[in-house]
Amino acid sequence: MLYDIGFAIFSIFYLPALIFKGKLHGDFAERFGNFTPDKLKSLENARGAIWIQAVSVGEVAVCKGLVSKLKAELPDKKIVISTITKTGNDLAKRLFSQDTTVIYFPLDFSFIVKKVVALIKPVIYIMIETEIWPNLLKEMADNKVPSILINGRISDRSYDKYVLASPLLKKTLGRIGRFCMQSALDAERIVFIGAPKDRVEITGNMKFDVEINADLKAMETLKESLSLKADEELLVAGSTHSGEEEIVLKSFKELLKDFPKLKLLIAPRHIERASDVRILADKVGVTPVFVLDKIGYLNSAYSFATLVFIGGSLVKHGGQNPIEPAIFEKAILFGPHMFNFKDISASFLKNNAAISVSNNKELTESIRMLLTDKAKRDELGRSAKRTVSEGRGATDRNIKVIKEYA
Repeated sequence: MLYDIGFAIFSIFYLPALIFKGKLHGDFAERFGNFTPDKLKSLENARGAIWIQAVSVGEVAVCKGLVSKLKAELPDKKIVISTITKTGNDLAKRLFSQDTTVIYFPLDFSFIVKKVVALIKPVIYIMIETEIWPNLLKEMADNKVPSILINGRISDRSYDKYVLASPLLKKTLGRIGRFCMQSALDAERIVFIGAPKDRVEITGNMKFDVEINADLKAMETLKESLSLKADEELLVAGSTHSGEEEIVLKSFKELLKDFPKLKLLIAPRHIERASDVRILADKVGVTPVFVLDKIGYLNSAYSFATLVFIGGSLVKHGGQNPIEPAIFEKAILFGPHMFNFKDISASFLKNNAAISVSNNKELTESIRMLLTDKAKRDELGRSAKRTVSEGRGATDRNIKVIKEYA
């Protein structure tokens, strides 16, 4: 009851913020448990399903291999995937076939989650990373539906908040049947904030298991747009944020003095910022700069890049996933702020599979060195792919745990 009141107060501020940011989309009614007739029919047909909660794009991408293996291992089970963000929901709809139902995750009010749980009647509830919603977990427990946390992690940023809330979280965490954590540190942290130690295990990071193939059509479209010649080299700055594009552009301007055939493709994390990045490029006074303004093309750009810079890392956004370009054996650079991918970036640096830079000068000098030394570029690329290969296997280990309950 007290939690519902607190969540209601939070929602008073949350909903206007969504309106202000233009994120109150047409399907938002699903968060209140209100579904279209077609979606209701799909959920009714999926009763007894495995319910997977994946917040946004990153978690949905992790689901790709998981869902495929679940369908192979448990072919009689339907699957429902819920997301919170629209981008995650859109990606889930694109990735998964019609026999997987994609919905928005219900707001964590007791009366809403009761309605949605009764509608789905899941056989098991799976949370990807750290999705702890007290009312939903209570409803699962009341209905004797096992809940499992997979690919679990506790970031540096959220750890202190969880510690403060640990007296309130202990009962909720006790309703989770298993905690499959990414690393020893994540396991230690979840136990400290109240998870039963005998239910916690380390299964690894499922992001290493992501399978990525370049879209040949997208590759050709991009190459044609870039007019990239055989003797030209391409720097791709992927998933960049405000504040670091200017650093990348100034670095590129300096590099053009020695490498006039170098081209730059910037892919802002939020494509609605594409026009702002173009204006910034004009202000800095550099050409040729290309700005990617379509979703689904970045991996294809990585596939034929000469060098890749991982965005969100020169500013305090926590970085992005370096595994995608690593699969294509690309030389990778990123900034010091990779806290959302702390273990992954640490393994890359430990294996000499990436270069960390702290500012414009270090970025410029590192790119200059790599453009001059092809052998070093190739070595970095091979080490990056090997690091990914060595990290694989978490999905299979998590599937093994899920099968104990499903």
